[in-house]
Amino acid sequence: MFYFQIKAQERQDNAWKALFSDYTLTSSKTIRLESHVRTKKFFAEKDQYLIRPSIIFKLNQYSNFSSGVSFLSTNVAGGRLIENNIWQQFSFSFPVKQSKYFGWVRLEQRWKKRKNISKEFGSRIRFRAGFQLPLTSETSSLSSSFIVFNEVFLLIEKSFPYQYNQNWTFFGFQQKISNKLNLLSGFQRNSIVKENSFLHKNIWSTVLFYKL
Repeated sequence: MFYFQIKAQERQDNAWKALFSDYTLTSSKTIRLESHVRTKKFFAEKDQYLIRPSIIFKLNQYSNFSSGVSFLSTNVAGGRLIENNIWQQFSFSFPVKQSKYFGWVRLEQRWKKRKNISKEFGSRIRFRAGFQLPLTSETSSLSSSFIVFNEVFLLIEKSFPYQYNQNWTFFGFQQKISNKLNLLSGFQRNSIVKENSFLHKNIWSTVLFYKL
């Protein structure tokens, strides 16, 4: 707690919008394309664009493995920060009484480049865990649920994840619109370590899931 208090604090109020498009190849393979637009001062200031194609392999009823690439462009002082990364992810979910427990472990290999600065390479591991609690009956054609999760990011050096990078906490609602559309929307709090400070982002995050 003392460590958090002595570092300077900065806050942003942002909005994140994303579209996840899924195309099923077989009963066990799916192609996904994520498109993200992120803004500061809610919608007033451009912040980040992100494109993330991936392929998902269903392992069994409760787990899958996915791998893909990410292309990010972030607005920073003096220009834009470009990041390209490769990632691998193991995801799981299983029922707990009337709810569902879910999570993932994601490993990222990241290449970053700023204007007039040479490329930087680093690796990061992410741990997410959360619950999905149904608000309507399972037989409802337009089911809805409450979602809460927390995700911790750790930087990897010398093959060991030892340095805290950031934390995401989310709570919101997921609404089934049709057999092909699902909407997830809610409040997200990101706490990110900077060199001599913490950046706290209060975000209204909305994701539309679409099955092609």
